[in-house]
Amino acid sequence: MKLLKYLVYSACLLGYTLLNAQSSDLKIIPQPLQLETTNGYFIIQKDHTLALDPNFIEAEPEAQLLKQLIKKETDIEVSISKAKTNATNGITISRNRNIRNSEGYKLEINNEGIHLQASNRAGIFYGIQTLAQLFPVAIENKPNNHLPFLSIVDSPRFEYRALMLDPARHFLPVEAIKKYIDAMASYKFNYLHLHLTDDHGWRIEIKKYPLLTKIGSVRKETNGNGIPRGGFYTQNDLKAIVTYAKSKHVEIIPEIDMPGHGMSILSAYPDLACFPRKFEVSTIPGVSKELLCAGKPEVYQFYEDVISEVANIFPNSKLHLGGDEAPLDRWRECSHCQLTMQKNDLNNEEKLMAHFFSQINEILVKFNKAPLLWYESDVESYPKNSTVFLWRNEDPDIKTQEIKSKGLQMINSYGRNTYFDYPQSKGDIPNVKWMSVLNLKKAYEFDPVRGLAENDNQFIKGVQGCVWGEYVPNIERAFYMTYPRALALSEKAWSTKSNWSWERFKKKLDKHLIKLLSKGVKFRPPVELYTE
Repeated sequence: MKLLKYLVYSACLLGYTLLNAQSSDLKIIPQPLQLETTNGYFIIQKDHTLALDPNFIEAEPEAQLLKQLIKKETDIEVSISKAKTNATNGITISRNRNIRNSEGYKLEINNEGIHLQASNRAGIFYGIQTLAQLFPVAIENKPNNHLPFLSIVDSPRFEYRALMLDPARHFLPVEAIKKYIDAMASYKFNYLHLHLTDDHGWRIEIKKYPLLTKIGSVRKETNGNGIPRGGFYTQNDLKAIVTYAKSKHVEIIPEIDMPGHGMSILSAYPDLACFPRKFEVSTIPGVSKELLCAGKPEVYQFYEDVISEVANIFPNSKLHLGGDEAPLDRWRECSHCQLTMQKNDLNNEEKLMAHFFSQINEILVKFNKAPLLWYESDVESYPKNSTVFLWRNEDPDIKTQEIKSKGLQMINSYGRNTYFDYPQSKGDIPNVKWMSVLNLKKAYEFDPVRGLAENDNQFIKGVQGCVWGEYVPNIERAFYMTYPRALALSEKAWSTKSNWSWERFKKKLDKHLIKLLSKGVKFRPPVELYTE
């Protein structure tokens, strides 16, 4: 039945595309910074070579990627030549040190060939992603080796352009995550945040604490279904994901959620709680009152040991510490926490939370990491090197100014626009009534720096779309919830505000949905756009 629905929708989509096939607009997502077109096509032929600048030899992986793209789209096998790139009537990759942005690129297609320039490998990679979108889909009725004459100068608006997956709630296999990376990289997302720990499961092997995966990775059921659910990543699994992501210019951000969302920890090591007892991995959505104790030295030793192993897996400079939805009831009742407050002259538990993260930050500094955190207003203060995520469905303008006033850097992941686990239409998630509907248009209406002047928004470092996993049991559902809404977010993350246009975006969408189908990505059909 599901396959039938996709086939029916695909047929409708192809018909819609044919009606719009005469559009002269190039359908590039995200919209490039500068784009000029002229009449004509460059025709890729069998005798063409791909010349790689000998002064840019480190871009050979990208040259191989471009070679594979041409083979896939045209069935033409071009050879790679490491020679000067001033040849005409061919394909060239060259270094241009005048391109200041490390992810920026220039793409020229004219009667002399295809010429791609960047100062760094990332720029070449993103230029190839743009080039891939220029090849026609089958129903456009154009020769697949004809590429339109154009000139593109492009670079991203934000450095941090992320999506998030939640394998803590429902484990996702390594190959599934790689497939997700493939799709997101093609739309110029450069960070994948993995929510690896929560009340419902611990998903990362920590060799010093084997019970985390032996006990903490398995829950006895989900929402009363009586079916055990488990799974975890070995350290080698995660290293393989990191390596694969790097080849796609995606950096993996791991999250070890603390001090709340820790029932999977306490089920394995209950003495880390304020009041030790027998705990179980959570089986239903919701927020537990149980926190790891902020007054026990062994809790900080536990986190240092965990962070030490995590740092060995993930070589980047960032570690997400969670920090959200941590009710303070247990700390108010706990003699260890109250004694710590007295010793450090802390007059409330909100200040104890700030103290907790200050201690964790000292651990991070040892491993050359900086903290990322979900922003909570009631936390007295955060370490000054923190980057916080705006996420709560409260007034985003007020919260943004609050974050700015605290001198923190910010990632905008405002839930009403970027939480892709939210339903895309009423009834999309049966029996879940509290989530607001987030359709494609609402996703496109997202303004990451809303209400801020250009000279007053530099503390906003990027955006993130989140696919929380309570109701996302597998990668197919993750794709369904992510796309096409992530296409809207990619344009908000990469393109300048002057290049935003909902009407143009809608016209571009058809080609990209066909490309997603061809990659086996089962998106949610935006039927409301085609029935207006």
